[in-house]
Amino acid sequence: MRLTYPNPILVLFAITSLTRGTIITNDTSILENSSYEYIIIGGGTTALAVANRLSANHSVLVVERGPDLVNNEVVNDPFMFGMPSPCFFQVNLAPQLGSNDTKMIPYTHGSCLGGGSSINSMIGSRPTYAGMSAVEALGNPGWGWNDFLPFMQKSETFHPPNPTQHAEGANYLAAVHGFEGPVGVSFLQPFLAPTFQNAAKNTTHTVFDGTVALSPDMGDGFSGGHYASYYYHIHFNESLQVDRRSSSAWSYLYPQTQQRPGLTVLTGHLVDTIMTSHGTDGNITATGVLVEPISGGTALAFNASREVILSAGVLYSPTILQRSGIGNATFLQSLGIEPVLDLPGVGANFQDQALLINATFPLSPSANITNVTADGVTLLGLVITHPTTIDALGPNGTSAFDSMLRNISTEHALSVGGVITAETLTTQAALIADAYQIDHPLMELFYTPGATMLEIWAQSVLPLSRGTIRINTTNPAADPVADPQYLSAEVDLDVMVAAARRMSSMAVTPPFSDLLTPTALEESGVPPVGATDEEVRQWVLSTYIAGLHGVASNSMMPRELGGVVSPQLLVYGTTNLRIADASIVPLSVFPHTTLGLYGVAEKAADMILQAAEST
Repeated sequence: MRLTYPNPILVLFAITSLTRGTIITNDTSILENSSYEYIIIGGGTTALAVANRLSANHSVLVVERGPDLVNNEVVNDPFMFGMPSPCFFQVNLAPQLGSNDTKMIPYTHGSCLGGGSSINSMIGSRPTYAGMSAVEALGNPGWGWNDFLPFMQKSETFHPPNPTQHAEGANYLAAVHGFEGPVGVSFLQPFLAPTFQNAAKNTTHTVFDGTVALSPDMGDGFSGGHYASYYYHIHFNESLQVDRRSSSAWSYLYPQTQQRPGLTVLTGHLVDTIMTSHGTDGNITATGVLVEPISGGTALAFNASREVILSAGVLYSPTILQRSGIGNATFLQSLGIEPVLDLPGVGANFQDQALLINATFPLSPSANITNVTADGVTLLGLVITHPTTIDALGPNGTSAFDSMLRNISTEHALSVGGVITAETLTTQAALIADAYQIDHPLMELFYTPGATMLEIWAQSVLPLSRGTIRINTTNPAADPVADPQYLSAEVDLDVMVAAARRMSSMAVTPPFSDLLTPTALEESGVPPVGATDEEVRQWVLSTYIAGLHGVASNSMMPRELGGVVSPQLLVYGTTNLRIADASIVPLSVFPHTTLGLYGVAEKAADMILQAAEST
């Protein structure tokens, strides 16, 4: 593989003719030079936020494998969610547990500037106080709710509901939001399907016997035991008078106010490996990256004088580490890769929420009005419900569930490499049990209107199943073998069975049932209210899909538990290689990841800048 370096004289001549502050290009011939203070691998949700903050006073190179889709309406229009998009890519997961032994499940990810924030459902979810307390207790001081909230606020410009929206069900708590950040967060204008939303809220209250109550703001850190209308990372464009997606690209990169002369974004290029050198103290230092065009061609080296920040996401950050010789040494040697740093936790602890979506109930013709159907506009989760263990399982069920967590079997997770020690899983399970004892949601149920159907979806929130992300080739263009091991932990399957039962109950409980045909539950295929546990389990196993909220494949936790990064996000055994993306989040505490990940990005940038000031 031949390496080349840009000619700095020719490149400098090209750059002087450019007037835009930030350079976005797929042409390496116009890059300013081959050395930057910071190199960020990936151009997705967290990457662009970190790049924005660092490049205010430092030179930064971002390398993104996908394209720049700045003018693509399928990406920018929030109501085109779910349509074919040039940013949508899929990998085929390893075979997963199914009703007939195994099933094949695709896993979607974003591959363009903005990454997942350019393709997701934009639900404005945040972690909880109990969830972040568990993350902190896992050996991560400074990551509790009170420390983390200011960074989520820093990323956000929240748009309070107007009087009409408020009257129709929107609400918020100003104290927990930010009002000067790049990411627009708002309720939809106009407020969608208020009759539908009201029916969903009232039915939730009834189905959970009044124990689940209306929340003034599901982002206040205490969403367990509550339901509410949800806001989205969407902003209302005053010039166009329409709602627009607030992706990471449209928040931190594209706007004129966010232009950075020190920022270069290279699209259409893969990072093959991170270049490193060994220090006399035994640690390694990241010196730069080797990149090559996504279409193939000559490899190119770029140097970093300060740090390399890996932000390629839960799927690709561990694969880049593994190709670079950082990971389980025995595994790397089996692929012919010379180990640089033996770090067995790379690619382990991978987890994702299982999702039930096949609960579609025919709409009664008499209910076919805009206040119910949203006039055909589709956006997921207009109303969100977060039952706790006591809400969903009752006192006896909660006690039994707590016992299962605190006595969890580690045999399967160890056998598949999902954890590197039994203590890894038992420690996490105990912290999750503690979180549930406070008020952490056990599950999430969300209601979505359609033109002829109303939908109820459900997902687990804190799964205990643990899987892996591994390469099986050194080819940088190849996808990894991703294996989340969905529902392999018995407790996870129990949660989904409980969620499915609540979905059935909602379909036959007014006022939500008043909007449906009399035979809606039967037509939906969801198990009837009186179904046996085994019938519901088989329906869950045949129905569930990927939640697409993957985390933890480079977990932030103690190294002896399989941790990959410290609380400062430095890769253990390195001096200047950090990771800032979903892969560092050690527990699935973000019911929907994006707004929490902006907090990760802001906190990461703050730590990096503090380190720069001290040197």
